[in-house]
Amino acid sequence: MKWTYLVVPVLVMLAAFVLNAGLVLLRTKKRSPHGKYKRRAIMTDNEMEFFGRLVAAMPDHYIFPQVAMSALLDPAGDRKEAHADRLRIAQQRTDYVVCNRRCEVVAVVELDDRTHVQSKDEVRDGRLAQGGYRTVRFQSRQKPPAAAIRAAILPHLAPVAPAPAPAPAIAADPLATG
Repeated sequence: MKWTYLVVPVLVMLAAFVLNAGLVLLRTKKRSPHGKYKRRAIMTDNEMEFFGRLVAAMPDHYIFPQVAMSALLDPAGDRKEAHADRLRIAQQRTDYVVCNRRCEVVAVVELDDRTHVQSKDEVRDGRLAQGGYRTVRFQSRQKPPAAAIRAAILPHLAPVAPAPAPAPAIAADPLATG
């Protein structure tokens, strides 16, 4: 009789263990080593419209959308700091990178909407500045025309002045003698 008091708890524990192991196996079998993914657009409609403005404003430059910060910056600290610094930017992207024809970065362009937080933007801009990149920000609700975009990205270049109009021809005065 004494052994029956031991058998019941042992059987209950054994049944719980088998049930738990079975559930773990079922979950493991359903999970694919490849994960599950779906396609997403590289830019929103708003970003796409501004991309067109950038391309029009900078026809002699390359415009790269959605560039990972880790493609632009390498950590500069010691090994322990470098790992932490790499993790700080691991999931961050820039909206656009403008490059000259030699693929040298001219500027990083950000299109700020209502989701942007100024303090976070300042931190991002500071990190990019450490790497020698200048960030140019535009407000999503007040997108400037192409000429203003170009002037903001390339402030050192004077805008191309239109050629002066030719002087009007002066007709000979029929009353003048000579």
